[in-house]
Amino acid sequence: MSLRHAILGILEHEPQHGYAVKRVLEEQISGFWPVNLAAIYPCLRRLEEEGLVTHRTESTATGRPDRKIFSVTEAGSQELAHWRRLPPNWDEGKFRSPLMLKLLFARRDNLEDVCEWAGKAIEDARAAADQIRAELAGKPEDNTFFVRFLRESGLAHLELQAEMLTEMRDKIRASLEAEAAGDAENYPKD
Repeated sequence: MSLRHAILGILEHEPQHGYAVKRVLEEQISGFWPVNLAAIYPCLRRLEEEGLVTHRTESTATGRPDRKIFSVTEAGSQELAHWRRLPPNWDEGKFRSPLMLKLLFARRDNLEDVCEWAGKAIEDARAAADQIRAELAGKPEDNTFFVRFLRESGLAHLELQAEMLTEMRDKIRASLEAEAAGDAENYPKD
């Protein structure tokens, strides 16, 4: 998914100002699709230059700048409809995790660090899972079929991530204890 299609989808649902688009991307999309939030406004400009979105100016409270409220044009709706019919580009969705990269290159001299990172990642995953559970328990109209599916998928991913990281951290701790006890056969080799 490109950022442009995510923005078109958000604006097709409801015209929004740039900050509201950013908020939707952060709160609803970034959990399963990392978003470069700095790219939102340049993307909105490009979409407008291409005739896929338009804006109207809305006055705000005294002393604050006017807002641009963006909405999808007919051409934007057609572009989004075309994109929806295309199969996903699975190469775009490859999983990236800085923690997993660090784990790949971990060595015995930084295993305490790895346990600390894993602990933080476990806490973050559990907090995010709790947030999704609250969303799932929320108003039924906020959980359309596809939104509910995405939330349940995200919840399953977070629960599995927390479980796997807990298992890894426990094994590392056990190996460090074995090393401290002089049991060289039960600690990781570099």
